[in-house]
Amino acid sequence: MKKILLALACVGALACSSATDSTQGPEDPGILHTRDTRSTTSQGPLLDNGGPVLPASNTYAIWWGNSAAWPSDTKAGIDSLFTGLNGTSFLGIGTQYMRGASVTSSFHTNWTDTSTPPRGAPNTSAIVSEACRAIAVNGAKPDPNGIYFVYTSNFPHSNYCAWHSHGTCNGVDIKVAYMPNTTGVAGCDLLDVVNLGCNTLSEGTQSLANVTSHEFMETITDPDLSAWYDSSGAEIGDKCAWTFSSCVTLSNSTWQLQQEWSNATSSCVQQ
Repeated sequence: MKKILLALACVGALACSSATDSTQGPEDPGILHTRDTRSTTSQGPLLDNGGPVLPASNTYAIWWGNSAAWPSDTKAGIDSLFTGLNGTSFLGIGTQYMRGASVTSSFHTNWTDTSTPPRGAPNTSAIVSEACRAIAVNGAKPDPNGIYFVYTSNFPHSNYCAWHSHGTCNGVDIKVAYMPNTTGVAGCDLLDVVNLGCNTLSEGTQSLANVTSHEFMETITDPDLSAWYDSSGAEIGDKCAWTFSSCVTLSNSTWQLQQEWSNATSSCVQQ
């Protein structure tokens, strides 16, 4: 499923633009609110469509809006998720899609923007623009290996819990993920499916961590929406959305995270 992208003015000192339908593969429609009941096996394996992959990624968290809207443990929880990924068997699921490269990830920083995020569901241009603005305001340079997770304090009415895409910031192609505040949104709450008791963090933080892991794994395996997806356009996370088997142990914490698709086993796996 593709989105129709509107041209928006970029914010801040850096020039930016979003991917367009004429130059990209099937855009990630996001984790659907309604539970995805598609058969994982009937769609076959992920196919290598030739686009770039992101074996060595750097993650950035941009918190956009009123900080009081998130649970008090959200920011620290997401920091822990990002910092705990590297060297884990969960991250290792992605190795089979890296064409011989090792898969690594490093968490870099949190940035805050206290302005009000859009009331309506933003398109790719708006999220690329926000990432580009944060890069400029914080005196940084666009990172071609960066994934900029834009967490908004609101949750505009939409049919997805999160999505990822890419766009240009000052001539550099950057990867972005739109992460609206899923706190209290029943269709995005993993604990509505099953509660494995993996940690004692707030329900909102656990929900956001799960959708973050979904978008992260999809971004490293399909960063420009032209690499790994199956014959119906489903990516590594889409094929296993809302399926959980056991707690996922990272280097510093334990989480309930959805399974990801493995071509090696032709099934959804946890690690």
